[in-house]
Amino acid sequence: MTVAIGITTQIIRQAKWYKYFQELGFQVVEINRQNSKLHFNLYFLEKVKRYTQGFDLSVHSGTAGIFQTHEPFTRANLAVLSAEIDVCRILGAGQLVFHLNDGIMSGENKKRLAEVFARSRDLGVEMLYESNCALVAEYAYDILESFPDLGYVLDLGHLNNGYGRGMLGCEIDEFVENIRRRTVYVHASNNSGTRDDHGGLEEGTLDWRGVLDLLDFSLIRKIILEMRFAEAVEGSKKALLEYLIQRSIPHRPA
Repeated sequence: MTVAIGITTQIIRQAKWYKYFQELGFQVVEINRQNSKLHFNLYFLEKVKRYTQGFDLSVHSGTAGIFQTHEPFTRANLAVLSAEIDVCRILGAGQLVFHLNDGIMSGENKKRLAEVFARSRDLGVEMLYESNCALVAEYAYDILESFPDLGYVLDLGHLNNGYGRGMLGCEIDEFVENIRRRTVYVHASNNSGTRDDHGGLEEGTLDWRGVLDLLDFSLIRKIILEMRFAEAVEGSKKALLEYLIQRSIPHRPA
């Protein structure tokens, strides 16, 4: 499989972020709804589509902890997640990346989540699960075991943060070995292991090359450079491309 290298819209600081797609220097873009306004409005989405057409898009959900102790909030979060599937369909985005609550999810909540997954399949949108900013291996295993067809997003920064804060629950190599057959998408950044800084790949304590060495690149479709600041992108892009070339991993030009 050829790996596509992309960028997040987090680095665009302007309110009308969609007007700056051509300046990103990437054909693969992940729209982050937590940072980039993407309203549930057909007129607005059609306007956005005029700027994003021709790009290989994915969307990062604006939801965080979907299941809440206050039931109306849970229903609202599930409705948002479902609406985001429609947003992906309208914009032509192939993947929707989402987070879940920390902890082991109840059987009832898994049933409710399965209904959302069924709808996404019907609409041709692939949903991909990403662990939270302090990655806990046990929580990831539980979700992946419960949903055998669900793809996993390995966030390098979250992995380093979970390990550095003593929350991962195992060695990094062990975790990667356990999720490598489910990992189809990577968020690439680095940090000090204590906070999710979203820094450049060479600006942190994680041996990111060593982690990528453990992955099965025949399964990975996209690596998204998930930096918060544009200044960190160019060096990270260069380092990542050099790594892929050195390992003779087929990739699409960024």
